[in-house]
Amino acid sequence: MIHTLFFSATDTTRRTVMELAARMGGDVSQHDITPARVQDINIDEPSDIVIIGMPVYAGRIPSLAAERLKRVRGNGQAAIAVCVYGNRHYDDALVELCDIATAQGFRPIAAGAFIAEHCIFPEVARSRPDSPDTGKIELFARLCRDRIDGKSTFEPRSVNGNRPYRKPGGVPIHPKARRSLCVECGVCAGECPAGAIDPAHPYLTDNAKCISCCRCIKVCHRDARKFRGLLYRLAGRKFVKANSRRREPEWF
Repeated sequence: MIHTLFFSATDTTRRTVMELAARMGGDVSQHDITPARVQDINIDEPSDIVIIGMPVYAGRIPSLAAERLKRVRGNGQAAIAVCVYGNRHYDDALVELCDIATAQGFRPIAAGAFIAEHCIFPEVARSRPDSPDTGKIELFARLCRDRIDGKSTFEPRSVNGNRPYRKPGGVPIHPKARRSLCVECGVCAGECPAGAIDPAHPYLTDNAKCISCCRCIKVCHRDARKFRGLLYRLAGRKFVKANSRRREPEWF
């Protein structure tokens, strides 16, 4: 059995992890730790394989996702750590994920960083993962299968990244709802991983709680929620200019 375990606000991390699982073959069980009310998860069978997928926010795993991952317990299973980022850099996120996986009872055998469309500035890495990315995922899956079959060892300290990790950075811009479009259906409030939207007033966002994961934008049926304002436009121009060069997946 292959267990996929992921935090995926806009579905790109989930799709990357599921593509990897499909290329490895076998039965697959999904564990989504994105929802706010995630339960404890215990994976007991030592012979199972676990693929853990996390997005990268400002060079780290989102603190919210890291805390939920600590509610998962393994039993020595071979684990593949996967970080998905929006073409800037994954910085310390991949090594952090390997460390958490080890602490939670898993045995990392490989780690990979893959690219997806940036959720805040979608002009960067637009429509990725694309066909060449899928080919890289297939190659990574084959290499992972070889490592599992050969019982090869893996040293998580060989993964690019720093210890101590870089200081977590917040995002100073947050999605806003256009009141004229919002019908107060509450879908965004129910789907928000951080609980930053009041169901009674879903057109408002608690910026102190919001992690700018874009989940509310993804699930809004009225296209009412977006990033807006001068700060967003200025930051977008700078970010797009600095991060438009195509990066390729890396693995260890």
